[in-house]
Amino acid sequence: MTEVEIFWPAAYPLDAVHTTDALLRESGIQATYRRAPMRRGPETYALVLLAGHTLQPFLRAVFERVGADAYSGLRTFVSGLIGRKPAADAPGAVVFECVSTRAQFVFTHGLPDAAYRQALALDPGTTPGRWAWQDDRQTWVRFEERAAAGGPAG
Repeated sequence: MTEVEIFWPAAYPLDAVHTTDALLRESGIQATYRRAPMRRGPETYALVLLAGHTLQPFLRAVFERVGADAYSGLRTFVSGLIGRKPAADAPGAVVFECVSTRAQFVFTHGLPDAAYRQALALDPGTTPGRWAWQDDRQTWVRFEERAAAGGPAG
């Protein structure tokens, strides 16, 4: 697998994908893009699979190359895919998943800078789970356990 693999929902235009691909290429990061079939239900997101043993060090290593610091690179990348505000032509979230641990971080519209900074500092460990930003507590919380085996989550 390449360093980054992105599954983009088939129902959305590829403009954002082209923009983020250029951003990654300029930073020396090779990404593979795949069209994902539409999922049933309200949750539509871009899935970003990252190779590596744990999520946090890999996020930091990738996005330190994209921005002046890792947090601004991560924020720029997420904003490039879904924008700052919900839009009809973009998915509602970007989900980063570590291939080896299946830990996920769910990035949505309007997250504060603290969310990006904490995502790069938080170590979710090796237990599969889904993490989301909880605004009232100003922290990431693990809100869903995930199965340890299987392919990319949907």
